[in-house]
Amino acid sequence: MVAFNEIPYDWLKPGVLVEVRPNYDRMGAVPYPARALLIVQSLAGGAGVAKTLYRITRPDQGRALFGAGSVGADMVEAFKKANKTSDVYAIALADAAAAVAATGTFTFAGTATSSGVAALYIGSVRIAIPIIVGTTAAQAATAAVAAINAIATLPVTAAAAAGVVTLTAKHKGEVGNGIGLAFARRDGDSVIAGLAVTVAAMAAGATNPNLQDVLDVIAAEWFTDIALPWDDATTLGLLAAELATRYQAMGKRDAQAYLGHRGTFGGLTTKGALTNSPFISAIGAKNSPAAPWVWAATLAGVATFQLANDPARQLRTLPLPDIEAPPTADRFTDTEQNLLLGGGISTFTSLADGTVTIDRIVTTYKTSPLGVPDRAWLDIMVPKTASRVRYDWSSYVALMYPRHKLADDDSPAAAERDAVVTPGRMHGSWATRCKLYERWGWIEGASDTVAQSTFARDDSDRNRLNASQQIIIIGNLMVLAAALEFQV
Repeated sequence: MVAFNEIPYDWLKPGVLVEVRPNYDRMGAVPYPARALLIVQSLAGGAGVAKTLYRITRPDQGRALFGAGSVGADMVEAFKKANKTSDVYAIALADAAAAVAATGTFTFAGTATSSGVAALYIGSVRIAIPIIVGTTAAQAATAAVAAINAIATLPVTAAAAAGVVTLTAKHKGEVGNGIGLAFARRDGDSVIAGLAVTVAAMAAGATNPNLQDVLDVIAAEWFTDIALPWDDATTLGLLAAELATRYQAMGKRDAQAYLGHRGTFGGLTTKGALTNSPFISAIGAKNSPAAPWVWAATLAGVATFQLANDPARQLRTLPLPDIEAPPTADRFTDTEQNLLLGGGISTFTSLADGTVTIDRIVTTYKTSPLGVPDRAWLDIMVPKTASRVRYDWSSYVALMYPRHKLADDDSPAAAERDAVVTPGRMHGSWATRCKLYERWGWIEGASDTVAQSTFARDDSDRNRLNASQQIIIIGNLMVLAAALEFQV
């Protein structure tokens, strides 16, 4: 018997009554609502209100909302360069009240005996200081300060004293330590005879904003991908706990977070050990011109777009737009990269022209809850694919069986009524969806895993159907190991 939602069962007046409704038996993939979030730090000059969500559609919105030279401006611009189409929001926190700003210096010494251009670098920005014969250290420093302070989008302000240019981060907190400083870094940059320049890296920035202030605001919001600029232990602890809760069956707000780290091999190893989360992916570099928060936002932009298109496909070889490779001497060896991957730090490849491409994006998950080494959640495709399958299956069941009754497989009602579902019928629906997931390249071995899956009514609650649903997430070609044998 057909079950109607709109036609009364006892209607007597003659006529043709037709109820129109969709049939979901052969539906394709449920549209996946990829939605990214940039958690940023803002300056007082921005028009945005702290702890308020803003929908981002243009790359210059960050500057207006969060201030010129802010972390927020950089992250919005970086994400939009990497991803022009995905739905993205931003929410900001101001500097912590007790925070300390990082400082660094360019120290000029001597007097120029030749003319040229002194090339200073703050992050990826090149500041060219014209030098003529006879220019003193104090004069060069004064010129450098004027040039630096004229660029409103830089993350620092400058002041000169006795040939020393002191740079102070516009933001207070640890983010300032991630601002790269360099002199004559690129091929073709000249070194001025008689005038030496010494660089002291940005340091001493301390105390980040409290991430919990943002987590409270977005507690009920759906975001699939989140980038943030802070990587201290306290922040990462809060982040890992939040993402674990979101991924639980009762959470239903799956999200992957992206971080950028700046440091030596040892420093990145320490950072990777701070969390053990399947839902955090961090990428690190030593002395990169790009700030860590720019790495995070760029990676988030690429991953949001690509993994929404295909959650099971690796991101290898994809470029990170406008991310400049670290100097050759500061790039990690293959052995170091292999160890970083095992320690929860994703890796990249530097091409000859300075372009940076993704090598392998892993999560920070390394050991089971009992401390046993475990690679179950190694690659980002694992949580992303599992999340996508779960979202699609949950949506399909909600559409297919919205008001159905539940009966045993041998129930007469199941044979006579179309508004009755049984464990066997649900098992059949799972088999149908798994065939689609396999065709789409999300899973493999569907015939075996469907056979291993079980559906049964709960012994204590006749309104509940319990299931064990097995899948094998498809692999990716990461390593080709071969023995090349020559015959003699």
